[in-house]
Amino acid sequence: MQPALKIATFNAENFYMLLDRDYSTDELRALPRDEYLAMNKSIFNPNKDLSKIEAIAATILEGDFDFVGLCEVGGRETLANFNRHFLGGAYECHLQEENSTRGIFVGALVRKGRFATVSATNVSGSFSRNLLRLELASGGVTLRVFVVHLKSQYGQDRGIERRMREVNQLCAMVDRRNCVVMGDFNGILVRGEHQFEFEPFLDLPFRDVLEAMDVPPASRFTHFHFGSRPSFNQLDYIFCSRDIAILDGGTVADLVPVNWEQRRRLPSDHIFLTATIRAFPER
Repeated sequence: MQPALKIATFNAENFYMLLDRDYSTDELRALPRDEYLAMNKSIFNPNKDLSKIEAIAATILEGDFDFVGLCEVGGRETLANFNRHFLGGAYECHLQEENSTRGIFVGALVRKGRFATVSATNVSGSFSRNLLRLELASGGVTLRVFVVHLKSQYGQDRGIERRMREVNQLCAMVDRRNCVVMGDFNGILVRGEHQFEFEPFLDLPFRDVLEAMDVPPASRFTHFHFGSRPSFNQLDYIFCSRDIAILDGGTVADLVPVNWEQRRRLPSDHIFLTATIRAFPER
């Protein structure tokens, strides 16, 4: 029997860790906060606090994941620094810096030695951010994983037309077998409560992990926002083709904030979504 895989997706919210030289991990952690933050000159995309980066790493290390899809990563340098200084270099880093005017990209962490072969390509298309496709092969099974970050709901039309185009492109390219689609969809795909632009994707033979785990729709959320009133929604998803066994899954949150001050202290406005799955050889 194929071994189970532990996977996760997380929007790390403007995750930049740009350094001005090569530091040892001890040197980096000992840096004064102001000195570390000053290494990134951007006033729009500053470095993320090291304490928040450490909290993200702690979730990954405690989860012992084989694969993690990340959204809003500030480039290859950030992902490599994160892996080296906070994950002990345990992962291969995959990220293509394409299709993002904000300089935030989707990337992936693949546990070293877990798969016989790993390939990663950026999928071409008119997407708001890069779309990453990976093939993970081991024991006669090849798992295809797409890491996505679709158009946000900002803009004059709340991004609906652009998001519709992106959903249709995604539907045309994802595999129907041994396939996982994960990431920030920037919308509601909870069946029966979904937004209309996602209907083509929901017609595909995929299962949402939280749905498969019988989590009630009212209890599903991966994102929180404090505007005129608090808003908790599921924007992040792990969808598995129906031939994949979903053994476990859920969200990981040490604290659910009740106000902006609590939310400000957290590493992101999203939380981790996880799954334990088993794929089988294609017949």
